[in-house]
Amino acid sequence: MNEAVFFNPGDAIASSQDFKEARRSAQIIKAERPTGRQIVIAENDKNGVYAVYYADSANKDQSGIAHHIKDQI
Repeated sequence: MNEAVFFNPGDAIASSQDFKEARRSAQIIKAERPTGRQIVIAENDKNGVYAVYYADSANKDQSGIAHHIKDQI
């Protein structure tokens, strides 16, 4: 997936400088809080930090910080 997706950094469930650590956090969140909502791991285009978001928290109006989706759980 190569398109920019916009998220508000305050909506992040978790974040990390390391992709593997962010993915591990996403897996733990999914296991501890079962929900039908999809979780995504996105890389911040400005600072390279990986953040974990619920996919439905993306801003449709392109406000917020641009991210690129790296994985979906």
